[in-house]
Amino acid sequence: MEIPDEIKEFIAKKIALENFCLPHFYPEPDTLNDFQIGYKIHGNTGEKITGENAGDFRESWYVICSGYSNDPFFIDMNEKNENFPVYFAWHGAGSWHPIKVSKTISEFGNQLEILKKIELSDKNVQDKI
Repeated sequence: MEIPDEIKEFIAKKIALENFCLPHFYPEPDTLNDFQIGYKIHGNTGEKITGENAGDFRESWYVICSGYSNDPFFIDMNEKNENFPVYFAWHGAGSWHPIKVSKTISEFGNQLEILKKIELSDKNVQDKI
């Protein structure tokens, strides 16, 4: 699968935040498929674990980053025309219930950059107290 440029650019920035629920782990652009283990691919057997039923992880979804508990942030490759909205879902809940967290992948990157600046600013203030 050819990874669209906007996804490569987002992943390359690796905007890692310290908040437990926000993105911290990112794939390398050339290992995006390996990053799907545990979401689309069974970690022990290597078999696909996607489906089209309610609560299934879809074949067209790709995890682009995850938080400390491996809760995924993902895009749907079928939504290129919408500039890849970004979704979040809780890992280990027994089924997947996506929550749209950003209208586009570039907007998501911008939001994370703002949060990173706040995080760094707060850290600087705490270091001076």
